[in-house]
Amino acid sequence: MFKNLTIKSRLIFTLSFLVAFLLGIEMLGLFGMSKANDGLKTVYEDRVIPLGQLEHIESLLHQSRLAIAAALVTPTPEVIDKNTATFEKNVKEITKTWEEYMATYLTPEEEKLAGKFSEDRKKFVTEGLMPEVAALRTNDIKKANQIVVEKVRPLYELVKEDISALINLQIDVAKQEYRYQQDRYATIRNIFIALIIIVLAVAVLISVAFTRAVFGPLEKAVKIARGVAAGDFTQQIEVRSADEIGQLMQALKEMNDSLVKIIGQLRDSETHVRAMLNNLIEGIITINEYGAIGTFNSAAERIFGYTEAEVIEKNVSMLMPSPYHEAHDGYLAHYLQTGEKKIIGIGREVVGLRKDGTTFPMELAVIETRQGERRIFTGSVRDISKRRQAEEQKARLIHELESTHEELKSFAYVVSHDLKAPLRAISALAGWLSHDYSDKFDEEGKEHMRLLIKRVYRMDNLINGILQYSRVGQVKEKMIAVDLDQLVREVIDLLSPPANIVVTIENTLPTVMAEPTRIEQVFQNLLSNAIKYMDKPQGEIRIACSSEGKLWEFRITDNGPGIELRHFERIFQLFQTLVPRDRVEGTGVGLSLVKKIVEMYGGKIWLESKVGEGSTFFFTLPKTVTTASSN
Repeated sequence: MFKNLTIKSRLIFTLSFLVAFLLGIEMLGLFGMSKANDGLKTVYEDRVIPLGQLEHIESLLHQSRLAIAAALVTPTPEVIDKNTATFEKNVKEITKTWEEYMATYLTPEEEKLAGKFSEDRKKFVTEGLMPEVAALRTNDIKKANQIVVEKVRPLYELVKEDISALINLQIDVAKQEYRYQQDRYATIRNIFIALIIIVLAVAVLISVAFTRAVFGPLEKAVKIARGVAAGDFTQQIEVRSADEIGQLMQALKEMNDSLVKIIGQLRDSETHVRAMLNNLIEGIITINEYGAIGTFNSAAERIFGYTEAEVIEKNVSMLMPSPYHEAHDGYLAHYLQTGEKKIIGIGREVVGLRKDGTTFPMELAVIETRQGERRIFTGSVRDISKRRQAEEQKARLIHELESTHEELKSFAYVVSHDLKAPLRAISALAGWLSHDYSDKFDEEGKEHMRLLIKRVYRMDNLINGILQYSRVGQVKEKMIAVDLDQLVREVIDLLSPPANIVVTIENTLPTVMAEPTRIEQVFQNLLSNAIKYMDKPQGEIRIACSSEGKLWEFRITDNGPGIELRHFERIFQLFQTLVPRDRVEGTGVGLSLVKKIVEMYGGKIWLESKVGEGSTFFFTLPKTVTTASSN
């Protein structure tokens, strides 16, 4: 009966059986796991919670005893009041916790021990602790000590022994019940695993049976279909059943007979055309005189995003955006009527439309051929999007660079000529006033003149810093091998640090390919900042270098005032200083200049600092090295 069913019916029956079987196994497993969880919950509620209550009571008893002992050691009214209050609070808490414990599930042996503890605790409180508290409150220290020796200590040991025995019994019972629940869980798990193995075995048996009954004939049909697809039309196809497989075999037989009739006519031309089209890098599209697509090679599939099956027999205008899409049929009809060529035989750039709706520029060349009375138009298509984008980007970048260059040149001219000339006049006039009218100025006036001259000098330095910053990357020096070990020593000599500041080069610095002036500006600005802002009586500045893969990593460390974390980014911005300029002379350009030079060489700069302890500036340079040594 099962064999007479269709494949669909067999699949439905088999899957229904497996689903029902799996649901049954799942329900059994869930039921077993639920029971195991309930058992573990019971162990927790009946054993773990009471055990915690007993430990809490034991802790409170110990605290009460310590409170009494502390009151005896320091029998001041404040200590006695505080500790007796603690004792009374603990007695209430013990009573409450004990009542909760007695409400839990207890074995007969636990009830016996609990009764003994209850009696001993009552004696400990009423005969020991309560009289002790009364004696303490009347400040009868002698009597209090006597009660401690005669009552409190022996009764506490008895109560401690009871509670310990009760806790140990609770632990033993909890272990026994936990092992029982574990064994129960293991049994359920093993049963569940066994059932899963049974299900898998049944599934394997069903799969084998189903494969033999269904997939055997299907595999035969697949083999026949592959033979037909490979061009073997001599196979004997037998139809033995009326089910889906029989219908499939009948369809294969009809398809084979039909292909035998037409394959001879198409094979030669198809082989030739396909070989030619698939070996071209340009997209090749052929259409008839009505615009219907006949050929669409693999390159065209990549360009337009359509597969060949999606476009065959469809109008080629689907590959064109508006307004070309709407006008194409009219162009084609006009050519067929007049013979006037606009694209045919003439290569030109046009716009194509991809499957995803995006447009792109392309080169199109069309030729016309004839097959009997039919006209065939073959178009060769090449996507030129990347070339067009590269040309546009190049033009845009050149324009931006030219504009930027002109702006920088104009800026440099304004700064050097239009700003510095008035500054020189102000500086000369201020110097003349200070010299010729010094006897007419009081102290405040002299101070104002001093500040005026100083701020003129600061403005001049600021303009020089801006010029240096703007010329980085614009004015090029020759790249030569620069011995940084020698260069840094010359920079230190030029800066002439005060006697209280020691500058140390910790290891031999490498030789790199760089512009000497630029690399000197980096070290000069970093070292001059470390010297300028030093606030320690004995200043230390250390210079070091290490090899980090393809980079040299330089470190300049000082024991100066340090920099707060929130200023780490700010100090590398133009005109930003952390100290008022009237207190420490600075333009706020130095570190910006250093950052720009380092990044121009492909490196980076950062710092680590602790306020009050000092700072370390790190920067890297690529290893464009001729000769270098590093200890």
